[in-house]
Amino acid sequence: MSGFILCPVHGEHLSKSVCEYGVFVSNSAKLPLRFINIVEHHHRSKNLDLSGNIALGAKDDLLEKLSNEEEIESKTTIKSGRELLNKLELQAKQKSQADVSIAQIHGEVVENLLELKNDISLLILGVSDTSEHTIGENVKEIIREVHQPVLLVNSEFTQPKKIMIAYNGSHESKQILQIVANNPFFGDVERTIVTVDKNPTRGEKLLSEAKEIFENKNIPVETKLFDTTAKEAILEEFETGNYDILVMGAYSHSRMKEFMFGSLTSYILENIKKPILLYR
Repeated sequence: MSGFILCPVHGEHLSKSVCEYGVFVSNSAKLPLRFINIVEHHHRSKNLDLSGNIALGAKDDLLEKLSNEEEIESKTTIKSGRELLNKLELQAKQKSQADVSIAQIHGEVVENLLELKNDISLLILGVSDTSEHTIGENVKEIIREVHQPVLLVNSEFTQPKKIMIAYNGSHESKQILQIVANNPFFGDVERTIVTVDKNPTRGEKLLSEAKEIFENKNIPVETKLFDTTAKEAILEEFETGNYDILVMGAYSHSRMKEFMFGSLTSYILENIKKPILLYR
């Protein structure tokens, strides 16, 4: 396995947890760990009054004021980003067995991540608004566009001991199993493959095929078949089985189909209370 584990960080919320998951995966997969802080420059003045016309002669003063505000805000953002990176680098190096590096870059988040995608083995993102269990559109866009495994961290770090892999028998899902079997991001953990199918014969066949993929790599796995609705079955098994991470494919349908029929990925993301590893 080549490449590195990439952890984009912004703000204190969940950054410690992202760091701890990054160190754990880096040590398990024997990959370098890199933290980046992406500085976006989108300034909007809080003191700008647009209720009326700008008087003659006031335009230059307004532009100067906006320029000064943007400069102050940018300096503050850059400073806090560097301080966060230094803090996480120190924290990571205390437990990391691989190389740890940090970088601060400027520009759009998605564009910068797309430039790095060919070197990324795993992307780890902290989901900052988990109190409402909603996923921002920027995170969804990253998952759709980067096309690399993405671990979404939405809670404090718990060392993974049990992971659940959702499998539906599709070509994409089978590819995911191959990737998971070839890339042991979480080291020696219990693995359970879950399939939802109302046809028990077909479901057992799918599980047998999935299990064989791991057995060929000498990786033991358990399998479970459910004959109910996919959304509820996956979440219920995940919660009652005390799993630590859910592994599944992401956004396998077009945006139009997601709009018309809803997305299993979005439903799981908005309701799960532990980290989820997504493959696109």
